[in-house]
Amino acid sequence: MRRLIALLYLLSPVWLVAQQKPDYHLQVQADLVKKTFAVQGDLSFETTAATTDSVKIMISKGRGPAKLQLQGGIAATVDTSLSSSGDVLYHWRFQRPQPVGSRLHFTYAYERGDAPAFQYYLDSSFCMAGGYGSAWYPQVMARAADGTDDYLRGTGTLRVTLPEPLMAVMAACTIKATKGAGTNTYEFHYAQPDIFSLYIGNYTRQDYQGKMPFYTYCLSKAINGNDISRKAASVLDFLTSEFGPLLIPNFSIIEFPEAVAEKTGIGGASIFGGVVMPTGALREFNYALFGHEIGHQWWGNKILTRGSTGAEMLSEAMAQYGSLQVVEHFDSARAINYRKTGYPGYLSDQSGVGYLKNAAAGNDEPLATLSSNNGHILGDSKGFLALELLATVVGKPVFHKALQTIGEKYSHDGLTWNDFLQEVSKAHGSSLDWFYQQWFDRTGAPAWQSTWQQQGNTLQLSITQQDSIYRLPLEVLVTYRNGATSLQHITIKDKASQLQLPVNGPVATVQVDPYFKVLHWDEALTPIAQAQSKVVKVLNLRIQQKPDEAMALAKSYIQAGIPDDQYGVEFSLYYQMGRIAAAQNKTDEAIGWYQHALQSVSRNRELLAYTYYRMAQLAAAKQDTALLEWACNNAVTADAANQKADGMDSKVKLLRK
Repeated sequence: MRRLIALLYLLSPVWLVAQQKPDYHLQVQADLVKKTFAVQGDLSFETTAATTDSVKIMISKGRGPAKLQLQGGIAATVDTSLSSSGDVLYHWRFQRPQPVGSRLHFTYAYERGDAPAFQYYLDSSFCMAGGYGSAWYPQVMARAADGTDDYLRGTGTLRVTLPEPLMAVMAACTIKATKGAGTNTYEFHYAQPDIFSLYIGNYTRQDYQGKMPFYTYCLSKAINGNDISRKAASVLDFLTSEFGPLLIPNFSIIEFPEAVAEKTGIGGASIFGGVVMPTGALREFNYALFGHEIGHQWWGNKILTRGSTGAEMLSEAMAQYGSLQVVEHFDSARAINYRKTGYPGYLSDQSGVGYLKNAAAGNDEPLATLSSNNGHILGDSKGFLALELLATVVGKPVFHKALQTIGEKYSHDGLTWNDFLQEVSKAHGSSLDWFYQQWFDRTGAPAWQSTWQQQGNTLQLSITQQDSIYRLPLEVLVTYRNGATSLQHITIKDKASQLQLPVNGPVATVQVDPYFKVLHWDEALTPIAQAQSKVVKVLNLRIQQKPDEAMALAKSYIQAGIPDDQYGVEFSLYYQMGRIAAAQNKTDEAIGWYQHALQSVSRNRELLAYTYYRMAQLAAAKQDTALLEWACNNAVTADAANQKADGMDSKVKLLRK
């Protein structure tokens, strides 16, 4: 998928000081046609040193105020405030401190309705209620070590009653279904603490028995759940061998409509014991996408972070590192594409060139202190490549053994960034501070120039580093005139390095880091990154939900002109303008911007098929049959010319129904 995968793991988790483990008895009565979503029940938890004086509970803003009541005769006052996400924070203050270990008991009832929010969506046929992004049920807050508040995971039983034929779906729990008079009731029991996410639709379930039960919940008849589950099970098994065991009862793959993905900007998510994917992502299995989302079962679910330092590296970047290992194992021929320019069908900017574009645009931060805005942007481009290089320096068997140790040692109490670095150094047997300082504690990437000359059986190789100086393990590919090759390994650590390498014949070419094992300002990628930096600035504003600023900036670039536009910059800017207009429901304006893109002097090959596809989506919405057919045909043609990287054959079938 080329769209933003918004928060592949939907929260940058921080381990909370007080693990109160709320226990829920919750009932949902939903009628999608009537746009009702009623929640009621009770919850209880024990006080800790942090909650003897007060407690905070978050609930999404619904139709009318929520009825949240503290039971047991405890004297308390409650204040409410509205969070930036639109949820309501209920702050209960006790008139007398409660002893540590006291059990607090609340009852609640409210009508959520259909007002959209991040991770909450309801229409006449589908509902998404993601607990990581919207407090659709009362979520208890606790203070983390770094002073921030976050949701607590809970256990309990949730009952969901729906009109037939709708099905309720939740992951990582035991399930019991009963039929009533024109209704179905689903009972979900959570023995392991979790943030609850609920999906409602006209689902069918396809089962696959791997080492654990795999369930694929499909809305579309064309989805081959057995194939998806079988491949996902193989990915999970492989990552288990790399990262260590998981304690989950089953694994769920949950489809949600492509139209909802477009409206919400969510292209995939990881939840405890499962993944949530739009229809298009399930038509053809993508190893990079599933590798990333399944990687979050460890990095973000099993192993939570303590403190904000390194949190994005220990969730986003580590999940992306897992994704790269999956690609190297199952589709090794395309691993170099993943590192350098992106894996086909996955987000192309989650690669080396993606980082270089952002760096050229002035968007760069040290990996150890990434802000949440850059968790995906930099963690999933520079971050995972830095971790891959660290694994190479340490040795992958040693590195993965360290990761397994971390999983066993820190899954209960949480992992700090310093814990992670120390465990890797300990496994390595010597200090890695030099690596941490140059890759995690400063911005930028290495750049070098190389020259060579042959003297008999010796190759004189000169490498000069530009800007910052790095200690780098590098590969050197020597190609002889007769076509033979040899791969040699070197290490440089000075601004200027002179090396002598043995050769055994006339040399034709010498390539330093030919397989892009080290993120650097590659000769071929640098001009692309510099040219596309304008597009990145617009895209990042769009990601930050600043559409007006993004549109104004794009127009200013277009008006100024793009001289010598070899890399489809004008095309890409018009494409972003189309995305912005479409998100604002300006259908005709969006089509106009896409048409402008197609008229550009140079086109971005990686966006071309999706430009036609976006036009086809808009044509389908306005029932313009002629435009729909034209756009679908061109989307398929453009995709075929790009090695079918975007799977347009299956995508357009959904639009032509």
